[in-house]
Amino acid sequence: MTTFSCFLAPTQNRKQAAALKSTPKAGMPLHLSHGPCELTLLPEIGGSTGAFTYKGMDILRPFPTVEASTSVGPLESAGFPLFPFSGRIQNGIFTWQGRQIELEPNFLPEPHAIHGQAWQNPWTGEKTGEASAHMVYDHAPGNWPWAYRAEQLFELTGDGLTLTMRLTNTGTEAMPAGLGWHPYFPRHDARLMVNVKGIWRSGEDMIPTEVAPPSEEEDLTIWREVDSLSLDNAFVVEEPEAAIYWPGRKIRVDISADTVMSHTVVYTPKGQDFFCVEPVTHSPDAVNSTHGADVTGLRSLTGGETLSGTLQLAVHEVAD
Repeated sequence: MTTFSCFLAPTQNRKQAAALKSTPKAGMPLHLSHGPCELTLLPEIGGSTGAFTYKGMDILRPFPTVEASTSVGPLESAGFPLFPFSGRIQNGIFTWQGRQIELEPNFLPEPHAIHGQAWQNPWTGEKTGEASAHMVYDHAPGNWPWAYRAEQLFELTGDGLTLTMRLTNTGTEAMPAGLGWHPYFPRHDARLMVNVKGIWRSGEDMIPTEVAPPSEEEDLTIWREVDSLSLDNAFVVEEPEAAIYWPGRKIRVDISADTVMSHTVVYTPKGQDFFCVEPVTHSPDAVNSTHGADVTGLRSLTGGETLSGTLQLAVHEVAD
């Protein structure tokens, strides 16, 4: 893994979806701890993460308390899973092996389908130790016509978090497949570096059509102040590595992932107190792309086959 030095000089409001299945309470959360790290998981709210802290400091944006909101969902969480695809599918329509698939839009008023089904449905979860947990979502064929199982395995370490994600085709027909994680980081004075080599460009419909070299304003291979960025793009990454540094808190987080997570989505909405750095396996609308799977990262899973990927968040204290 490439090491990022914190001493280098740094050169939501997405529309709220009316179709979100928000839940008025967090159900039965799972609480994990290991040394200075604590993690809260919310299986019933789309398999979301509720909080991740290091020595009491929020590394991820915390989920609001029930008292703070009577209608909360994954968009208010610290992070949520993306199964069996990430990003948008244009108008929810694509053709797969000669069969036209029409998905319902799930992020109104947009006409697209986004991030699959798992984030908008309850999961089951259990602790497998004081510092580990397993969450599962089983999807029956319906609007998405293939059966699948989505799994998240969380494990706290002495300095961070390891998350393994697995997608298994539990049917008999091959299906398009992808996965990813959508964490929210608190903004503060954050600086960001991502090992990018290409950016997917899109129009106002947010559907990317081409991969291009990042412009000077989009170059994340050097430290950039998050407040200076205006991004909602998928990037092709040389290796799945990123780093976040908060000078005021003297904390750095290194993000690494398996090479299967060949893309990283960066979302830096103006005027918000969060930003997102999302490790994912493929580009948005990959099922409709004119580019091949070697570019988009889209997978095809036959019956019984599993796609898996592991990512890590390592927290470091930075001396003056």
